[in-house]
This record gives sequence, structure tokens and C-alpha cells, in this order.
Amino acid sequence: MSRRVLRHTARGVRELVGRSPIAARCRARLASAGREDGSAIVEFIVVGVALILPVFYLVVTLARLQAGTYAVAAAARESSRMFVTASNDSTATARSQAAARMAFADQGFEGAGTVQVLCSKSPCLTPDGVIDTVADLDVELPLIPSFLQGAVPSVVHLHSRHAEVVDRYRAR
Repeated sequence: MSRRVLRHTARGVRELVGRSPIAARCRARLASAGREDGSAIVEFIVVGVALILPVFYLVVTLARLQAGTYAVAAAARESSRMFVTASNDSTATARSQAAARMAFADQGFEGAGTVQVLCSKSPCLTPDGVIDTVADLDVELPLIPSFLQGAVPSVVHLHSRHAEVVDRYRAR
């Protein structure tokens, strides 16, 4: 076959197919598909924001709770250690409170949290006495508006306890 015959045949097939109802429906669909140009970007942004925002909030909230956990554990431990290494009971309480304040401040909870020291013997620094320190901290969850704070739990209470024994052979 020559090229001329092939071109003529191809043109005839195109004209035949172009007049069929199936071809008309295909052209209509292709024309309507053109109306969705750019909607994929909008859908991606909307779905992306809808998925990323909760993940972002979860990460921020867990980081804040983890910092609170570190703060309350360190406050109880260091407060107890500072208490048992003090030379007398009056300085022991001040050292204990200072250590707790530093532990809370290190994790961004300045002015928050409480520490309570309990002694098994009197006076507290009696050799082989047990110093029991209890630290408490309320961590507010981030990004909760004030009008929702009564409706949803917005504070997580953290608690830590540490016991330290007064050295039997400590210097007096």
C-alpha cells in the first residue's frame, strides 16, 4: 500500500469514528473533565491541613507533658538529695525548695509545682532516717481556649515521689 492510500483510509476511519455516539460522549466527558483544573491542589491543601494540624497539636501536647514529667521527677529526686546532704534541718528545707524550683524552671515551669518533704524520724537528718519527697505539678494543655476549659479537661496533674536515706556516717 502506498502512503496515499493509508492517509485516505485513516481519514475515513476518523470521520466514521467522529460521528458515532460513543465518540460524542467521549468528547463531552473530556470537555467536562476540563472544569476540574486546579481542584487537586485545593483538595491536597485542605486534606493536608486537616491531617497535619491534629498531628502538630499532638506533638506539641506530648512535648509539654514530657517536659512536665521530667520536671516533676527531677524536682522530687534533687529536692530529696539536697535535703539529705544539708548540714542541719533549717538549711535542708531551703536547699530542698531551691533544688525543686530549679528543676521546675529548667523545663519551663517557673513558679509552678510544689514539693513536700516528709521525714521518718525527728529531727529529719537523723542517721538512717528516710526523707520522702513528693512533687506535684499541674500542666495546662496548650492551645485550649479559655471558654472551653470548663467543658474539656485542660490540665494534667503529674505526681512524683522519691525517697532518700540519710547517711549513717555523715559528718556533723
